[in-house]
Amino acid sequence: MSHRPLDILRKEARAADRAPHLRRKQMPMTDTIDALDTIGGMYHHGGPYDATLASRNRNKMYSPVAAVEDSNREALRATPRENIQDALLKKMPLQGTADIPSGERDMSGNTINYEEGADLMREPDAVGGAYKRWDGIQYHPDDLKGKGEPSYTYEKDLKEQKRFHRGEPVEYELSSNMRGSKRPPFSHNRSFSENPRTTPEFSNGTDIRRHNSTGKHRLSDGIRRRFGSMRRKKVEVE
Repeated sequence: MSHRPLDILRKEARAADRAPHLRRKQMPMTDTIDALDTIGGMYHHGGPYDATLASRNRNKMYSPVAAVEDSNREALRATPRENIQDALLKKMPLQGTADIPSGERDMSGNTINYEEGADLMREPDAVGGAYKRWDGIQYHPDDLKGKGEPSYTYEKDLKEQKRFHRGEPVEYELSSNMRGSKRPPFSHNRSFSENPRTTPEFSNGTDIRRHNSTGKHRLSDGIRRRFGSMRRKKVEVE
């Protein structure tokens, strides 16, 4: 090894820059991340979108975009036209892919026709084999994470036993979050009474009723004020 490793790195970097596929006219433009990196020389930080650059897709045999052309075409067929226009014109993320089943109509009445691919995680007929399935291991039909047997059944039994001791139902997706509560659920329903809301015409002052300061006053309050004013007038006349 040389006693001056930095010189070797610089020499290798200059040789790489002279490569035909990395000429200046084919180099990607400086993006935000490259501009923020002020340490050392100019360096392009590769990202997931570099596969779509024109310099990477000149030869169709090695083009990353050409490798996923068929799957991208099916994804566009499974996406409503309005969502595609929003992604192209308004720079919004592509949404709604495969939300509508094949053969159904979208909001505009257009029929969505596309071919659904295999489940690459679990289906054995997937290209290259299922990602979450290994040869020689048995899997439960409900095993979506690929734990295998007997691990999946053992962990499932443990979870069901814990729910049973806590008093929780096995299917808890639509149940309340109150664990093991023996109390009846609290209801906020409005009380119902057969009595009318308005106070009767002849009401004494000893009745305990709810007083609404912003609503109508009771009839007894008005009668008291009238009798009180009559008494004051009578005293003044005498």
